[in-house]
Amino acid sequence: MIKVSKFGPVYRVKATRPDVPKDWSSLMPLGAREVVEELIRHGASLHAAYDAMFEADPLRAARELR
Repeated sequence: MIKVSKFGPVYRVKATRPDVPKDWSSLMPLGAREVVEELIRHGASLHAAYDAMFEADPLRAARELR
């Protein structure tokens, strides 16, 4: 499961199995593109990372993650 929480212009992320091999959560707030990059770096698929970001903030995801 991937959960992206919006806090103003930044996000916090928590990812657990089966979407990533090892449970992970962000220590620092992340921008939209950083959310996707960090999720991929921690083993999530591009599709799962994008879907999680899109669910958290559809307008920003569509604008910034083309």
